[in-house]
Amino acid sequence: MDMLFFFAACLGLAETVDLFMGKDFLIFMGKQVEETDYDLQKVFRVEKWLFAADTIGCFLLAKGSLIGFWGQLAVIAILFATLFLHMWVFNNEKFMTASGLKKKQGKKEARIAWKNRKKRK
Repeated sequence: MDMLFFFAACLGLAETVDLFMGKDFLIFMGKQVEETDYDLQKVFRVEKWLFAADTIGCFLLAKGSLIGFWGQLAVIAILFATLFLHMWVFNNEKFMTASGLKKKQGKKEARIAWKNRKKRK
């Protein structure tokens, strides 16, 4: 597990450095999240600090013997908190552009239509 946390910390460090330089290589990888749907300056402003906290936490967990059992539990709690903050950033309309808001609205309407499909009969 120590090596897993060490490699996750190295990946987080690379992403943190890129975000502080105004670039990205990890967040918008894949097809789930598109860069055009978000205001990148606002997202990067928050995400760089979240990734920095994740990186420090993973490095601490990689050397868990230094902080002890309760220290490890505290770091894991902080990592879960940053996970929820990552999700909040990408679901909050404050960080979206107009195209992202339209997509979110369309998904919400589709979800409501799916829930109400039996009521139409």
